[in-house]
Amino acid sequence: MNPALLDPERQFLGCVMQLALSPARRLLAGMRSDDFDSSIAAHVLQLAIEVTAADRPPTPVVLMDRARERAATPRRSGGANRLRTLGLWLVDTYSDGPILPPAYYGAWLKSLVLKNAYRRAVREHALRLAQAVEQEAPTERLRDLLDDTDRIEDLWGRCQHPDDLGPLLEVAA
Repeated sequence: MNPALLDPERQFLGCVMQLALSPARRLLAGMRSDDFDSSIAAHVLQLAIEVTAADRPPTPVVLMDRARERAATPRRSGGANRLRTLGLWLVDTYSDGPILPPAYYGAWLKSLVLKNAYRRAVREHALRLAQAVEQEAPTERLRDLLDDTDRIEDLWGRCQHPDDLGPLLEVAA
């Protein structure tokens, strides 16, 4: 079985790539690349945000074109291999995308991606606190770390109301 079928991030991006510009904008509203655990999925999400902000639909071809534009700016070794890998990932993600209508399934997947991001943020916060305690950080530092929950609170709000992000957070690069 293809693992992409069980990956909510890839399934979400598969939905996004199947949508026209306006529904894609609505689905991408409020999403950020750091909401994703996979670095390649985060990169593709950022590409989708950029192309929809430029009034282009986030189809695999458009996303690949944007990736080529970005790769052409700073020349790096291995750029051709990275683009090839990205292209194959896009094709697999698109072809393994959900069978149900993307607009319906996409909203559910968005919620799932945000919930997973929330859980990761809580875990990272707890690990930072535990590490500070183990390293015997000053009490004031512990208090500051304990109160540093802006990302967690932001994710909580977005995962509780993923559809309420609507026109106020329409995609902007």
